[in-house]
Amino acid sequence: MKVKDILKQKGPEVFTIGDEKTLADAVKVLAANNIGVLLVLSSEAKIVGIISERDIIRKLASDPEGCLSTKVKDVMTRQVIVVEPEDDLEYVERVMTQNRCRHVPVISNKVLVGLISIGDIVKSMHKETEIENKYLKDYIAGAIS
Repeated sequence: MKVKDILKQKGPEVFTIGDEKTLADAVKVLAANNIGVLLVLSSEAKIVGIISERDIIRKLASDPEGCLSTKVKDVMTRQVIVVEPEDDLEYVERVMTQNRCRHVPVISNKVLVGLISIGDIVKSMHKETEIENKYLKDYIAGAIS
């Protein structure tokens, strides 16, 4: 199974925020959309980072009074790992696990086409395993020849 298969199911919607916005702005977008991560864009609309709930919590723990007025660019993760639609899910899962990231943007021909999470991958692989198990059980039971 490939990244593009997940995107077909979940769609291309990606939430973003400008790097000059505050963490208060980020929290509002995250909460309003019930999501855990935002891609961070520069004023030229280029991906310059990613910010997660975890990044915000860390800032809150270290600076409770100034947290919400802090700019996104001061807290975001700058090295964004990206994947492509044709990448195999096993490969993407390995990359995400090794780099301890839960979300990756999907880029095709230098254009953002979606965002997937480790949860999307696990759910997809689980569904695939259930289908394989059903076929194997049917084969063993003699339902398939």
